[in-house]
Amino acid sequence: MPGTLALRHSLPAPVSAAVSALLLAALLLTGCAKPAPVADATPPASTAQTQPAPGSVQDAEAAKMRETASKPHSPTTPPLSDDAACDPLTGVLQGQCVSMNQEKVRGQCYSLRPGATTTKRDKKGKTVKVAGRCQPQSLIYARCRTGIDTCRLGDTSPVQWFTCAQRNGATTRTPTPGSVMVLDANKGRGMPTGHPVYVEETCPNKDGTWTLRITHTNYDRQCHLDQDAKVRFNPKTMQATFLTGPWGCWAKDLKAMGFILR
Repeated sequence: MPGTLALRHSLPAPVSAAVSALLLAALLLTGCAKPAPVADATPPASTAQTQPAPGSVQDAEAAKMRETASKPHSPTTPPLSDDAACDPLTGVLQGQCVSMNQEKVRGQCYSLRPGATTTKRDKKGKTVKVAGRCQPQSLIYARCRTGIDTCRLGDTSPVQWFTCAQRNGATTRTPTPGSVMVLDANKGRGMPTGHPVYVEETCPNKDGTWTLRITHTNYDRQCHLDQDAKVRFNPKTMQATFLTGPWGCWAKDLKAMGFILR
């Protein structure tokens, strides 16, 4: 302000200093002078508590993940698919098995009768013991379970039974519950006349094979009963492989003639 500066220079030094102080105060009150910078105020206590310290967000997330991982949690159920519906042991598609459910009948068809031991003289005149045939033999048991009484040719063997049934149009290559699967003659495995097994249940597999649940007697030449053994059957090669039961350790890729129907 020019007038103010001229007045201040015309006054004595003490008066001039006093006038300068008054003028400065007036200027501050009227807003013409800029106030001195003021330090930032400390935020309220409540606000300071809500602001996380550097790195605390990452630490909190890591702690949450560790806590979640330490708790037991139920597995997520995947959507149903062909693979999810398979038996892990046999690969059977669940829900598509067909069974005969003949619990009472199979109990009535089996009553172990060991063969009677007799003596006789051989060609040299020596006395020897002869063990009679135990019952029920595999073929007799299979006939009892199915009720199939055809093709009786005297002491019919399993191979003869199948051949006769085939001529009569009573056989198939497709597994069928309630049928009799006839294994072909196999001298190396002690089956020179073949071996019949009763098919309790059939289950289709994804690869075109079948898993069968079968029951048969005389698997040990002592007429004992093997129930509910699992067998994988390949219709392309007509081979059967036992997966469980007494034969599960050795009966692999046995040749099957087919299945006898009622």
